Amino acid sequence: MLTEEIELPETKACIQCAALLNTGSKFCNSCGAKQSTSEVKVADQWNLLKQAAVFYGLYLLLCCLSKFTDAFQEMAWYLVLEVAGILLTIVFFAINWSENKALLKWPGFSLQKLSAYCGIAMAGAFLVHYSVNWLNVTIFSQEEHLFNASRDNYYAMFLLVFFTAVTPALFEELGFRGYLLQSLLKVSDTNQAVYISAFLFAIIHLSFISLFWLIPFALFIGYVRVRENTLWYGIFFHFCFNLTACLFELLQQPR
Repeated sequence: MLTEEIELPETKACIQCAALLNTGSKFCNSCGAKQSTSEVKVADQWNLLKQAAVFYGLYLLLCCLSKFTDAFQEMAWYLVLEVAGILLTIVFFAINWSENKALLKWPGFSLQKLSAYCGIAMAGAFLVHYSVNWLNVTIFSQEEHLFNASRDNYYAMFLLVFFTAVTPALFEELGFRGYLLQSLLKVSDTNQAVYISAFLFAIIHLSFISLFWLIPFALFIGYVRVRENTLWYGIFFHFCFNLTACLFELLQQPR
């Protein structure tokens, strides 16, 4: 008895979350992202890379000014650089708003999953805090504290938490797991895009000794972003990690 072959429909990967779709699908059944009618051309890929390079170059310049220029160590100029970085991130994220806005949705929200991510973040911050302190004392014979930059300011604790936990969690995720990773996903496969964005994220912190934890940190959030199809789990993970680090700094300050 002959069996009739069943021809399976051709499929393609969603440009947003990589879920398999029928070739003719205009929207993803998983994340809802609108699908391009044609593949990204080589010229378009090159333009995306150049645009991403401009974003990263400007962001790196702001980081270098903040770390290596004495004038920008003052609180007023530090705030100017922070605002400039925030505006830069918003502008580039908004360039492709019709596609990137899907990342601000929260499909399949799970409180248990959010709690797990936050717990991992706090445990990671605990390990990083003590390992970095040990390395600083062992290699450089000195301790470094986040709190020193704003010790003389009346609003020091508020500023520490806001500029170390709140703004990086929101705008670094918007810039690096939002705009930059989304652009890289269009010109490379998922693993390459996540690894490249993680390495670039680690570099902007301009701390060689911190690369051992910054790269795994960024890789984890990058894969969470791809897996969950949203920025929000990464934002809360980033916030909890940095907030825990802030609390360690505050608890160690002399009374």
